[in-house]
Amino acid sequence: MLLSSQFGGARQAPATAPDLPESPLHRNARRPAGPAVTPALSAALRRAAHVPARLREALALACDDARNIRTVEKLATAAGCDRRTLWTHWKNTVGPGMRLQDFLHWLLLLRATRRKTAARAWADVADEIGIHPHTLGRLARQLTGLSLRDLAAGGHGALEARFHAEVVPLVLTTNGDARAEA
Repeated sequence: MLLSSQFGGARQAPATAPDLPESPLHRNARRPAGPAVTPALSAALRRAAHVPARLREALALACDDARNIRTVEKLATAAGCDRRTLWTHWKNTVGPGMRLQDFLHWLLLLRATRRKTAARAWADVADEIGIHPHTLGRLARQLTGLSLRDLAAGGHGALEARFHAEVVPLVLTTNGDARAEA
């Protein structure tokens, strides 16, 4: 359908997607394509020579959306070690700047914002990633100081940029000191 513009030309009306019924089969049709975390982060984690090998692999596994790792215990199981081993490696590598579970919670927020659309409620998004909506809201406030509404307004790209600015340097630098590589 053609619409006339205020500048005298004609333009094509924007296409609208048909309403899809809310069912598990159609949820994926509304989800944006692509992973919550770029594969480049997994590769960078695997190359971080200052990070112990077991922790390097565990963090790369945590970035894999298909695994949907939500807890340090599940991460340790996926990495084939005890959670205390990962905690010790994390503390020795990253230092006191961030807890390992906070890194996992950032990944959960990234997965959630990747799935969030105007047509999908946060409750549906939280259910899809396997956590309670209140937990998702609490994580958003604790890690970013923002409500879920504010996260949605900023979008996935804004949260991902913040993650790469605030979190990734803590992991990819020696002892969490971002100045070490500067």
